[in-house]
Amino acid sequence: MSKHRQLPLPLSPTVVPAYSNYFHGANSLAVKMAQQLSATTDTSQLYLWGSSQSGKTHLLLAAYNEFVALGLRSFYVSLKDQSLSSDLLESLDGYALLAIDDVDAIAGNKDWEQALFNLINFSREQSGKILFGASAAPASAEWQLADLQSRLGWGPVIKMDVLSDSDVRQAFLLAVDSKGLQMPDETTDYLLKRHSRDLTSLLETVALLDRESLAAGRARITIPFLKSCLSKSGG
Repeated sequence: MSKHRQLPLPLSPTVVPAYSNYFHGANSLAVKMAQQLSATTDTSQLYLWGSSQSGKTHLLLAAYNEFVALGLRSFYVSLKDQSLSSDLLESLDGYALLAIDDVDAIAGNKDWEQALFNLINFSREQSGKILFGASAAPASAEWQLADLQSRLGWGPVIKMDVLSDSDVRQAFLLAVDSKGLQMPDETTDYLLKRHSRDLTSLLETVALLDRESLAAGRARITIPFLKSCLSKSGG
């Protein structure tokens, strides 16, 4: 296998996904298992699946960032990126962690499936860790390579749940409070009725409000001030 340059990561310049800023809700087991990838040799592969609002990508990037912080080579890629070639998977050697998101996006593509099959085998031989993110369980995707389905289930397979409305609100208000901002109930209601439930997106909004409130010299976030902030960001 040859070396491959690191791909750009879907990171906000103000919000870096981490375990500390992921609100667990009903997904505590997924967080615990992801954290074990760097803490133990017992778990070498983990498959997380669920809807786009369940926080899978946040956890994959949190794992990626943790390995980097430990000085270990880590690689993140989303297989939804149609500009990529299956040759990419043949070049991923020497990484302590491979965070492969949207893995079921390549189901039905023989070249990609074979490359992924080979990568899983190679990674296990090299004692590397793989963290998969997907929208469906391994058995639910339409794989052409039957053995690949079994390989994807070599480690724990965990379904991730979407945060409940109360969990989303609590996660948002905890982030707001951590910045020392004051968010009246009516402002919170206004935002959450119009905003994505995605946790990273909510954290980006809190970071935006923090910047704008500092610039304006105020801590109280009213609806008019919120609208002004969102209009500046195109939201």
